[in-house]
Amino acid sequence: MADNQNTLEPPLSYDEIIDTNGLRVPFVPNIITPNIEKPLRNGRYEAGELNHLKSLLKPDDRLLDLGGGLGLVAATAAKLLPKGEVLSIEAHPGLLPMIQEVWRLNTVSNATLKHGLISKTSGAPGKFYARTDFWASSAEPKSRPFTAEHDVQTLGLDTLIRTFRPTIISCDIEGAEQDLFDDLDLSQVGAIVLETHPKVYGTKARDALLQTLQSKGLAAHPQPRPSTVYILERTPNWPPENPRTLLATCMKDEGPFILEWLAWHKAIGITDIVVFSNDCTDGTDTLLDHLDARGDLTHLPNPASLLGSGYYQPTALNYVQTMPVFRAADFMLSIDVDEFVNIRTPEGTLESLLENLPAFDVLSISELNHGTNDQMHFQPGWVTDLFPAHQSLKPGRWRAKAGVKSLTRLSKRIEKVRNHRPDLAIPPADAVWLNGSGNPVSSLADDPNENGLDSRRARDLVSLEHYPLRSIDSFLVKAWRGDVVIKGKQVSNAYFRRRNRGAHHEMDLSNGKSLARAVHAEFEKDMTLMALHEACNAAHQARIDDLNADPAYRARRAEIVNIAEEQRTPPPAKGTDGDAPNN
Repeated sequence: MADNQNTLEPPLSYDEIIDTNGLRVPFVPNIITPNIEKPLRNGRYEAGELNHLKSLLKPDDRLLDLGGGLGLVAATAAKLLPKGEVLSIEAHPGLLPMIQEVWRLNTVSNATLKHGLISKTSGAPGKFYARTDFWASSAEPKSRPFTAEHDVQTLGLDTLIRTFRPTIISCDIEGAEQDLFDDLDLSQVGAIVLETHPKVYGTKARDALLQTLQSKGLAAHPQPRPSTVYILERTPNWPPENPRTLLATCMKDEGPFILEWLAWHKAIGITDIVVFSNDCTDGTDTLLDHLDARGDLTHLPNPASLLGSGYYQPTALNYVQTMPVFRAADFMLSIDVDEFVNIRTPEGTLESLLENLPAFDVLSISELNHGTNDQMHFQPGWVTDLFPAHQSLKPGRWRAKAGVKSLTRLSKRIEKVRNHRPDLAIPPADAVWLNGSGNPVSSLADDPNENGLDSRRARDLVSLEHYPLRSIDSFLVKAWRGDVVIKGKQVSNAYFRRRNRGAHHEMDLSNGKSLARAVHAEFEKDMTLMALHEACNAAHQARIDDLNADPAYRARRAEIVNIAEEQRTPPPAKGTDGDAPNN
């Protein structure tokens, strides 16, 4: 769609279409000159700007494209914005039919083209100087010879921002950006992809431009190498005021352990909890339904069951990221019901943790495994009381790696949240990724397949207390139930051996337990809730009795008891206790 139809030239004539970066572009030689033909054909033309936009744009964004060029930026953005809109401004009259043809070839329907020169405010028509290479054309006549001079309507950026309400701006206007943003209200703009032109106005003016935008809350990403293109993104206040943190998890037959875990995480400051369940036999689903009705969490059937998929956890995590609660959240965390986020500040809350950390994209929290603590039988009660002993906090080098779960700050810098860590939408070098001591780490950002960290000196501010076994009887139920991540995957005896660590007692959980007991006291006032909890305890014990009556499980129990006996030795020498990353 285009405004100012009287400025357009006759339809283009061309014999070839170039495929570049997923777009179809007509090869018009007097526009696509040799200087850009080669990079256009090999996919390098405007690749940086296009990739930056791809990392920033969300489906409902509104992009203001200043300097439409060939129309590639607008066409790419339009395809990424099924619920959004693009407004493209181009001053060169000879490019308008080219942009329209690019949009037609690529079935762009949610973009508008305006012909005009960009200025701070609207005013009288200005001069525009066309050059042989269209990308060198500009509103200044002195930098190089020009082939034609045009009077072009001036469009005020202040008016465009007020009427179009862009959430992102792409700007490549050959030097006219120098003081364009001075005195403008950019509070609704979340990011700018800006091509600077220091050859036109010098590096001091470029730095002043970046400083102006920073003063308006738009900070430039670090540059991994010298470049004229900058990504500037709005920096929210840190720490966020009243942050919303979403916790998502999957459950199957975890009834006896839900209320303690829920009280703990509500108490430390988790605001939204979504639980997906499947194939429960112990009353877990009924208990979760009651908690949902109370407003304590959201309980949903695992969509993997509905889709016939065996990938329970990945399917559920993909689904939760389509929900309104995800879009409203500031942070997200995926943990299991046997994992407790232990915040080691004096207050023990998520808010206090954020106050003790710099602004981050990802905070990866190292697990600390708690073994059976020599307990054979299931006892109703809090696992944080029953199983205090854990693996070493000071493992040797070869046993230092531990699995992580990650508190992810939800922004356009994150592509997707996964169980252990997110996928980035920005270059790894640009990410602020911390461990549980608040120290920067790079290994997880650099390797998207990595789910663990060196846990030495990585739990000073927060740790993930992991109770993967509980008692030997409860571990038997876990083995019978199967893995919560993938259908049919079994929990092995090797899993037990690696995680049955219990020679150390240094970790302090008193803050979390104190906070959780106050929330749990409110649960105890609900007689129906407590009756459902007791029914889950009874069902868990009944399952244990059935398994112990099964010869195959009696044999496996004997194997596990033997492993535990082998491990019941004097405390190991310093630095020999450790664990493998959590699965």
